[in-house]
Amino acid sequence: MTGDVETGAEQRNRAELADLLRQEIDSGKYPVGTKLPSYRQLAEMFGAAPNTVGEAVRMLAAEGRVKVKPNAGAVVADPDDQPKTPEQQLQEARAGLVEVREQLRSVRRDVDALDSRVADLIAGLPAD
Repeated sequence: MTGDVETGAEQRNRAELADLLRQEIDSGKYPVGTKLPSYRQLAEMFGAAPNTVGEAVRMLAAEGRVKVKPNAGAVVADPDDQPKTPEQQLQEARAGLVEVREQLRSVRRDVDALDSRVADLIAGLPAD
């Protein structure tokens, strides 16, 4: 690579390597809390340059898949510990509101049925 210009092949290799690591994490090969092999070991395993491995790991760190600790390597992160994006927060809020609305509608149907039953019972009472 010359200067700050990356070729398509360099970008693809980094992205492909990140995909392979993502698959291994998702498959359970590297469970939460597990330290990934060193960049040099990963480079040997995948036939890539250590710098490319480092870039791929940084991509996973940006996704919240791993936490990179200086001079200690990368550790698989717990996805439940990740802060949610505003879009994820909005999706969860919307889903929660839809669920509450359905519950409210159900309660309204129950109240209407009870009101009708009370009206029928009152109508069945003798007049004063």
